Amino acid sequence: MTDALAQALRLLADHGDARPWLAKARDEGSLMAAALLDAVAGEDERNAYDAPRAFEVFIRAGGNPPLYTAVSAALARLYEQLGVRCLLDIGVGDGMALLPALGQTRRAPNTVDVIEPSGLLDALRPRLPAGKAWQLTLQAFLAQLAPERRWDLAQATFALQSIAPGERLAALKRLRRHVTRLAIVEFDVPAFKSADERFASLARRYELAARGYDDEAALVAGGFLAPMLLGQLRATTPSNYEQPIAAWQDELVRAGYRVAATTHVHDYSWAPAWLIVAKA
Repeated sequence: MTDALAQALRLLADHGDARPWLAKARDEGSLMAAALLDAVAGEDERNAYDAPRAFEVFIRAGGNPPLYTAVSAALARLYEQLGVRCLLDIGVGDGMALLPALGQTRRAPNTVDVIEPSGLLDALRPRLPAGKAWQLTLQAFLAQLAPERRWDLAQATFALQSIAPGERLAALKRLRRHVTRLAIVEFDVPAFKSADERFASLARRYELAARGYDDEAALVAGGFLAPMLLGQLRATTPSNYEQPIAAWQDELVRAGYRVAATTHVHDYSWAPAWLIVAKA
């Protein structure tokens, strides 16, 4: 099933006719192949976030709740271990990782500042404890930051992967002047030796992700995963810059940090999630 899907993904990336391979994979039981066939037939360039209901189900169901439960627990323990008084959350989203962590920890920070470039911040603001919220990218936030502003800990959960590597390295270097420690949670995605290996991995991981949604699988596959995968395959400029955990460690070192700890957090369908704590 995923072999046929992998062949289809290669053709989609090359802008070829993937429909025969998608039909074969669909007939073998692939949820993603069925969703991709519908998307290709529609001939629309949908963004992965254009179907709000599908995205909401994707975030709040499937493998995401246990993932974020584990992430929040790891962050809560970190606040206690480090005695964090001033916290900065980079790319906080809707607070799915931050808010439970603050509720669980026995030593909550006195101030919690957050930055989030999207409109998700509007709904989050009333739920935040003492602190400030900026609707900015990390780069724009750092550009307007006063030299004396500092935090005990800056954290970023699955947020840094959306910043292009060159800009990200520059931002990490600049951030280092303002923090004592930096904690990031990211996926340990595989490094591929060939295109065949990459397409096979994408087929397996997307199919596994879709199957985690049971009765809502068709909605999530068609409304969120399929347009996201098509964008990933066809984009001339990537919108995501994931990398293996070893590469994240190397990047932090190049930015001037000293990696203090790297801890496994959760085995997710996409890839294992890890927490890296680095000293500035």
